[in-house]
Amino acid sequence: MLIYFHLLLVGAWIGTVLVEALFERALLGQGRDKELILARLHWKVDKLVEFPLLVLVAATGAAMLGQMPPGGLFHAKLACAAVAILTNLYCIWLVKVRLDHAEAGDWAGFERVDHRQHQFGAVVLLGLLGAVGLGLAA
Repeated sequence: MLIYFHLLLVGAWIGTVLVEALFERALLGQGRDKELILARLHWKVDKLVEFPLLVLVAATGAAMLGQMPPGGLFHAKLACAAVAILTNLYCIWLVKVRLDHAEAGDWAGFERVDHRQHQFGAVVLLGLLGAVGLGLAA
């Protein structure tokens, strides 16, 4: 039963990441007023949806560790999951820093952090997809 709850949470986490990518694409570069809205919206989603999902995915995954057969596939899946979780935590921090820059009117700082956030956001998605793919292959 726990595996199904875990998979549901992982799906919700992936969906959240994809939705965030969509509103990033829709609002970024549309003017500073839209970028301020974007920064606030993304922080709100990270704080209220993405971070809780990430914590629940990590907790349910950890609860199932003893049920998984050890081996190379298992270790690869754990590595992908760890990359996704740790990188996402870093991205959540970057989203907050970007918001702080936007609210201060520091658009050069906003753009620097925004670029880094998008680079690491891609790593989050790759880690998630790798962990899911390896989990389904097991």
